[in-house]
Amino acid sequence: MKIIKNKNSFIIPISLLMLLVCLILIPLFKPGFPVTDDGDWMIIRLTAFYQAFADGQFPVRFLMRLNNNYGYPVSNFLYPGYLYIGSLLRLFHLPYVAIVKLIFGGSVAFCALFSYLWLRRFFSSISSFIGACSLLVSPYFLYDFYKRGSVGELLATSVVIILLWSIESGYVWLISPITALLFVSHNTLALIFSFVVGGYIIVRKKFDAFLPVVIGVWMSSFFWIPAIFERSFVRFDLVQVSNPFDYGSVSQTLVLIGIPLLLPLFLFLRKRKDTLDKEFLYFSAVSTCAVIGSSMIGTVFWKTSFFIHFVQFPYRLLSVVFITGPWLIAFLLHVVGNGRKKVWIGFALLVVLSAPSVPLFMKVHNVVREEGFYTTNEGTTTVQDEYLPRWVEKNPSERTNSKLVLFSGKGTIESIVASTKKIDARLIIERESVIQFNTVFYPGWGGTLNGKPINISYQNTNGLMRVSVPKGEHHISFEFRETAFRYIADFLSSLGILFYGGYLSYLLVKGAKRK
Repeated sequence: MKIIKNKNSFIIPISLLMLLVCLILIPLFKPGFPVTDDGDWMIIRLTAFYQAFADGQFPVRFLMRLNNNYGYPVSNFLYPGYLYIGSLLRLFHLPYVAIVKLIFGGSVAFCALFSYLWLRRFFSSISSFIGACSLLVSPYFLYDFYKRGSVGELLATSVVIILLWSIESGYVWLISPITALLFVSHNTLALIFSFVVGGYIIVRKKFDAFLPVVIGVWMSSFFWIPAIFERSFVRFDLVQVSNPFDYGSVSQTLVLIGIPLLLPLFLFLRKRKDTLDKEFLYFSAVSTCAVIGSSMIGTVFWKTSFFIHFVQFPYRLLSVVFITGPWLIAFLLHVVGNGRKKVWIGFALLVVLSAPSVPLFMKVHNVVREEGFYTTNEGTTTVQDEYLPRWVEKNPSERTNSKLVLFSGKGTIESIVASTKKIDARLIIERESVIQFNTVFYPGWGGTLNGKPINISYQNTNGLMRVSVPKGEHHISFEFRETAFRYIADFLSSLGILFYGGYLSYLLVKGAKRK
């Protein structure tokens, strides 16, 4: 497809887009936080993450406060992108609720802005404007926002759209950090979007984008390498988080709502047989696969372990329509031609898309909670505690008040100094005893007694750490550090960043923007 280059002002369409963004974000401007499936848990996890971040744990992998104060390694596995962004914003003393609202609102605004800028590389201003609006009012987008409260998915969506714009605009210097951000924004969507982006690069013949994309994946090694290879330590592959067949009605509804988005495009095939652009064919094929996979038509896929454990929810595949939908609608309007006809058809499509979303939007209500509700909550923030270590046979039913206790023997524990990554104490032991550290063991935890390493036992139903201590006065310490394997992942990320620096130097010599 020939790229349309138009020097018309961007001010009016972008201003109108931001106005629509503000209308969609009205609930975020009200006191409190919208009631969603995951919203409160996202805030709670952020508070625990920041505590670990502020205590010097980096990368943050183990959240001590959660799991009834016994801790567990949820951030080693589950999209930490918004958590790092939120922790940086917290340095400015912003309230946690306001931080998550900013990430939500910023994600929506960036989705709209960069969808428009990306589409303008192909289409006229009005076609691109309506295409970007279609993303904001699409049923699944608002369902993700105000029903599920999935901050990670919305962040990943905004990032992948910025990535597509960077690729299309020739800003190859921006591709690597944006790709790295995508891979820490949401595990599942990062994988799904990577296939879509890879296909896009091939279709558009933007082959010089492959290297910076690879560098970006390389830069995010600190997260995805441990997340993949340490899954054998946790319950994730043993637990079915959701039954995909329980979501058939939701998926079918969302798919049926999306049909009006695609049907007119296929009708235009009869008029455009001689000009079937490869981009149109690619985005139509991707959309069709998403619709099939998201509905019970794709039952065969949902019987596989990959889909059940990794994708989890059928409707999650509809996320690719956040990319393909706006482009297809803009293409439809481009085919229509110029004038009022384009405007009226575009307006009609937006009405059809937004009508089913109105009831959802009208049902949104906020709950005002004290910040202490979030900063003291000690839940696991996951559905089935799927990131607890496999050796934890019995989940703790109530919180622990003391991090170090005398499990057996006789003695006293004095002068406990604790943080989210380290604990020190003075022991006065009258006879050989066993000290229990009321924290779930996970590789990275180690202990010393009087400065010498000690063997930690965690073979008990709760998976808690225990050490044998002889008679006498002792100094005991437990600390969470990176394992040798994670040091390798961290080193690879550092190496990727250095390589990216060298790549930038190369671009400065050759010219930072591809013509």
